[in-house]
Amino acid sequence: MLPGLTGVGLRPDGVCVVRVERTTGRLPAVTLVDFRPWGDQGQEKVLARVAVDYDLKRSRCTTVLDPNEYTLLLTEAPDVPPEELRAAIRWRVKDLIDFHINDATLDVFDVPGEKAAGRARPMYAVAARTAAIQRRVDLLDAAGINLDVIDIPEMAQRNLAALLPEEAKGVVLLSFTAANGLITISKQTEIFLSRNIDIGLDMLTQLSDTAGLFDRIALEVQRSLDYYDSHFRQAPVSAIALAPMSKEIPGLMDYLKANLSTTVLTMDLMKLVECDVQFPPALQSACLTALGAALRQEERAL
Repeated sequence: MLPGLTGVGLRPDGVCVVRVERTTGRLPAVTLVDFRPWGDQGQEKVLARVAVDYDLKRSRCTTVLDPNEYTLLLTEAPDVPPEELRAAIRWRVKDLIDFHINDATLDVFDVPGEKAAGRARPMYAVAARTAAIQRRVDLLDAAGINLDVIDIPEMAQRNLAALLPEEAKGVVLLSFTAANGLITISKQTEIFLSRNIDIGLDMLTQLSDTAGLFDRIALEVQRSLDYYDSHFRQAPVSAIALAPMSKEIPGLMDYLKANLSTTVLTMDLMKLVECDVQFPPALQSACLTALGAALRQEERAL
């Protein structure tokens, strides 16, 4: 088996492949980055070509579900033994998802921090469509890709945030795809909060008057900070970081700095990883989720 973990990110326009290798005491090393457009060949042929080119049959690979393939829910942890937790969570979330619970694959992870007196322990539940998972498994398996882990964007973003020195004291990471934005708050590799916003790079680059969009983004970040401050017994976060974007959004950074009381900074991946391959900002943006997935480390058991 080849060293490292390879993120395979399926986008509407193509596939990103990012491999990360870790050595104790050193920054994570990005040893492979590539983006292949689907073009006229279709997913199957492009994925099969990528699998051959990068020997993905002998690589531990991970991929990330699309937002419409799962639901992330904040719920209360049932008071049951650990081995009964997933079964108990099924009953708790069955009326909170827009598909039948029998069609769902569930996973759970704890919300960190102290348990408030008199309140149940909060927990996140991930309810993914089993058919969507199987489609992804079948697609990558048919291409000769050794799929080891399927993740969600929130956890990939948590892995990216963990690269930031500010994350030790808590950090907001704000990222944008073409269609959406994602806000996460994490601290010491634990994710506390995530929030999706319906503003993406397409909207930010196509509208001439972006002041209203900037205001909505700042408001969503502030709401996330307020929730974090009121629901978790933690010191205020140390910074708000903007993930790499494929196009510069003039005025966004200045607007956030002027309207949010926390330090706002731009995430510079080239200072946070070792990388000997070409990884310009536009490619960083396109491959951000694949990189986040490839940064995954083994999770502790619940």
